[in-house]
Amino acid sequence: MYIFRLLDKSQKSEILPLLFDIFYENTSEISPFSRPYMAERDAWLSEVSPALEKAPRQIILIYHGADLAGFVMYYTRDELLMIEELQLVPKYQRTLLCYKTVKYLYEFLGEKIGRVEAYALKSNQTSIGLMQDLGFTKINDTLGTKFLHFSCNADEIKPKFDKK
Repeated sequence: MYIFRLLDKSQKSEILPLLFDIFYENTSEISPFSRPYMAERDAWLSEVSPALEKAPRQIILIYHGADLAGFVMYYTRDELLMIEELQLVPKYQRTLLCYKTVKYLYEFLGEKIGRVEAYALKSNQTSIGLMQDLGFTKINDTLGTKFLHFSCNADEIKPKFDKK
């Protein structure tokens, strides 16, 4: 059984290094990093930690029993849900956990979401395909050469999560 927990931001110094490890393992297979592990880790932590000080930015931790199975980092602004990262430990990838996580976000955030946006690495065909299957469309790829920016109307994809 999966358990979703909102990160207690007072514990971020203990949790964020674990989340980076999931991110690093997943991303390094798709798009190798240019710097050594510790340099990438320090850079990621120096961006994510202060960003969490802003109230709208949250992380939901996903557990399978006692095991950390993944996380989703997001923020809300008005009717926008911006999913910045959705990372799953490899053994939970290509399961229903991604679907269950997005469904949980919808239930957790309620009716106030009108639009959902997310980013994907251009080299991550699995993420791109998943977003397209859900009804996301690419709105631009001007964030340099690594990322694509996707968007969808929440009303268009919400029925996909009401079914089950």
